[in-house]
Amino acid sequence: MLTEEQVRAAIATAVDRVGADTMDPDMDFDDAGLDSLDHAQILIRVEELYGVRVADEDFAECRSIAAIVAYSARPGPA
Repeated sequence: MLTEEQVRAAIATAVDRVGADTMDPDMDFDDAGLDSLDHAQILIRVEELYGVRVADEDFAECRSIAAIVAYSARPGPA
């Protein structure tokens, strides 16, 4: 399971124009000024750094720090 700090680190390395350390964990990426490309880059960095892959069909639900943390805690496929 990822921590908020790990997701913030992925955001900081994927997107340099937003202060990941000051983002509210529940803030939607759109509200933080991030676009769909930024969103994709964040999830790619999460996978590269921590091995957590977000399935294509689940991409839309991982739109905040808290949502990515919660997603990472879900049990994997059987």
